[in-house]
Amino acid sequence: MLPVSTAVANQLEAGYQEMKPWTETWKEELACALEVGAAGEEKVSYQLWPEHHRSLNGINSCDSEPIISSDLFCAARCFRGDAAANGSIYSLNMEKQLPNRPFARYQVIYKDCKTAFLLKPNLAPSSYHGRCPVAKILRGLTVGLPVVRGFDRRSWNRHQGPKKAAVTEEEVPATNAQEEISSECPACTAEKDRGQITDLVLVAHGIGQKIAERVESYHFTHAINSFRRAVNIELGNPTIQNVLRADQNGFMILPLNWRVGLSFDSDDATPTGTKDTTGSFDLKDIEPSTIPAVRSMISDVMFDIPFYMSHHKIKMITALVREANRVYRLWCRNNPGFSDKGRVHLIAHSLGSVMAVDILSRQPTSVPRLNLCTPIAPDDQHFEFNTTNLFLAGSPAGFFLLLEKGALMPRCGRTKAGADDGDVVAKNLVGEAGTFGCLAVDNVYNVLAKEDPIAYLLTGAIDPSYSSSLKVAYVPSVTPSLMSTVRDAIRQVVPGLNPEPDPLAIEPERPTTARMPSQLELEIHDFTREEIAEKKAYLLNDNGQIDWFLRSSGGPLEIQYLNMLSAHTSYWTNQDFIRMVCLEIGRKPGRSHTFPAMRAVKKTKRDGKK
Repeated sequence: MLPVSTAVANQLEAGYQEMKPWTETWKEELACALEVGAAGEEKVSYQLWPEHHRSLNGINSCDSEPIISSDLFCAARCFRGDAAANGSIYSLNMEKQLPNRPFARYQVIYKDCKTAFLLKPNLAPSSYHGRCPVAKILRGLTVGLPVVRGFDRRSWNRHQGPKKAAVTEEEVPATNAQEEISSECPACTAEKDRGQITDLVLVAHGIGQKIAERVESYHFTHAINSFRRAVNIELGNPTIQNVLRADQNGFMILPLNWRVGLSFDSDDATPTGTKDTTGSFDLKDIEPSTIPAVRSMISDVMFDIPFYMSHHKIKMITALVREANRVYRLWCRNNPGFSDKGRVHLIAHSLGSVMAVDILSRQPTSVPRLNLCTPIAPDDQHFEFNTTNLFLAGSPAGFFLLLEKGALMPRCGRTKAGADDGDVVAKNLVGEAGTFGCLAVDNVYNVLAKEDPIAYLLTGAIDPSYSSSLKVAYVPSVTPSLMSTVRDAIRQVVPGLNPEPDPLAIEPERPTTARMPSQLELEIHDFTREEIAEKKAYLLNDNGQIDWFLRSSGGPLEIQYLNMLSAHTSYWTNQDFIRMVCLEIGRKPGRSHTFPAMRAVKKTKRDGKK
């Protein structure tokens, strides 16, 4: 008992996919074939090799079929089961006269989902000779050469004993010396050339996912699937590829469905083995039966916020940490080496952004790399990875910082590219772990839709004076505005006008020049406070600011109060936000590698600075 050759296995699998012997329809076809007789059995017989493929001499060396490795593991892994139906394993030398394929004129009878029989021509069904092998096979007799799909040799040896069956030369043909088998898998080679994903992006949802347990279309995973496709399309843009760092090799964006399965019933809070004598009640015990559709919508969507502000807060944060660590462990298990070289980023929306700020405030400044070989239980208090970039979308985190009397500040000892070593340990610039708002990240981005009623600013949580000194920042727009289109048209007509500067171009550093002392009286400023606030801002983000607005559609028909209804959920389809994520994650780290369109710009007197 030996395995069939790879070429024959491929053809058997092709017939398996075409005839579908695992279906009830196939059983009915076999029953009909028995009733009809030999002519009916001819209809359910499958020719192993098509007539024009029975000889290797008839194959064109320029065929476009993909080459499949003779390594069965590679063929199965790289082609996900389709290798059998599509592949060719022969490297042909057309100068030589090549032999026929193994079992060139054999036919196949598929008995069921696991068993098939290879029949040579004098055993195949024939109405002319009156041969009916299907009837014998269905009665349990062996006709021809039986083949088992998914055969488990260990189970066979355990039950039958490891006896070597006598195999004739006809049943298992020896490998012909003229038949060269390719041992190199193009898919594996391409995978090595392509390398490993360098950036893992985890996305935490906000309120409203309880309703996804009843309505599938509201599930957060669907939105992230569309977001992932849009990001991959944007990464293929030549404009984006030109500004990505050299070692950047693609993103993987995965959702964190922390709300799924999370319950706030009183039964969960009662210790096991104790009797509840306080008369605890649940939401369903106090919810009236009137307007059930509206009440269920409110309880499934809006109640996540008061739950978070209650004693259930710890349970919700633990659920997010567990889900993030679970997804990260699965990713590292399927992508060996990522924990050593890969980077992890976090996008948090709505209430999820507040939870992310809370977790990253308690997160250790640096965590050791994950080692899956050691039997350590997953952590449910901290992330098991270091977060490089934190994107807050539609975030009320600024309001929660106000409630907790916190402040946004960089983490002590959190070194990053371009940061001064003295600044990351200066007591007047950085804070310690455990302080709400002191985040263990390299860069924080707070993105707001203009009409989003849930979103709040964050730069003011660093220093109000510094925040008021900056111009309002907008995410660079993908679609040109009407005025920019008009300016471009004028430049094409009027010679001598300067071209529009590229917002993605990296400006070279200008040499510092010595300035002569001035006798002019300057305005009174607290330069020490401004300098401290500016250093904090650059430690929190290489661009020197935290907040960016998404541009609205504009135009005379724009009504902010109508846009408000969809603004809070519009981030996953906003092309400007998608491009911003691609650029800020894909660029080289450090202040010197930021894009001009993203940098903080101070107000001037012309802008109305007081």
